[in-house]
Amino acid sequence: MTSVKIWPLLLLSFSLLSMGKADCPFPDLSGQIILSPESIQKNNFPDNSDASVVCTKGYEKESGSDSIICINGTWSAVELKCKKIDCGLPEASPHMNYSIPNGTLFGALIKPICERKYDLEGSSHRQCLVNGWNGHPKCVLITCDEPASIAHGTFSKPRENPEVDDVIEYSCDDNYTLVGNRFITCAYWTYSAGPPTCKVIITQTTASMTTNTATTTATVTATTHSNVIITQTTASMTTNTATTTATVTATTHSNGRSLEIIIACFAVLCICLVCICLVYRYSKQRGSYNTGEEKRTKGELLPYQNL
Repeated sequence: MTSVKIWPLLLLSFSLLSMGKADCPFPDLSGQIILSPESIQKNNFPDNSDASVVCTKGYEKESGSDSIICINGTWSAVELKCKKIDCGLPEASPHMNYSIPNGTLFGALIKPICERKYDLEGSSHRQCLVNGWNGHPKCVLITCDEPASIAHGTFSKPRENPEVDDVIEYSCDDNYTLVGNRFITCAYWTYSAGPPTCKVIITQTTASMTTNTATTTATVTATTHSNVIITQTTASMTTNTATTTATVTATTHSNGRSLEIIIACFAVLCICLVCICLVYRYSKQRGSYNTGEEKRTKGELLPYQNL
């Protein structure tokens, strides 16, 4: 009888103990700590069970326990401490330095800078991520294409493939003169100026200098349109001066002889006119006696004389 009464009491005590134990809810974590992949796959967390916690991506364990325990439906305090991962200095790259204003921890940005005469290819910034620095920039040497060739001229360069700051020098063949820039410089993947040109030089002779004004004007006009440069030598200038002097002297003598001939002709003409006047006057006087007036007068006077 006594045993029958004790049994319900034991059941009641067991039920009371069972009611004091409860499952814990899904852990509510935030910030830098999350559940491990194994703990995330659990559907419930009974009393006295544990769960694993880890640092989120970009962070690593600094100190503390990496587990929490369910006690009477409540999780124990999280003791894990996390910190940002450090990517450290990026790997060295030829002719490249870095500007690091905000350190090398997770999320930081750095800027690659190339040495002079080199150009940056790739990303202009790198960032510290979970797996380290992203991007693969590099510095490449700045060069220029082969210089342009010119007609009737050539160029010289300091090396086979011109680099930045290299100077290219142009020159012309004999009897040609250079028009434009003799020196051009390799700048940022191109040259500082375009190539020059070579123009032919024409030296005038005495024959070409003794042409008339119209021909000379036409020659100069044609020369200007064809971009031909004309020079005159000292010998030709001396010859032209002597030729011009001789021409002027000959012209002066010719003009003097012509004047003498004109004066002589004028004198002869005056003499002829005087002679003609004299002949005409003499003929007129003789004609007055031949008119018969004297005979008629004498005939008329004879009767009176006879009287």
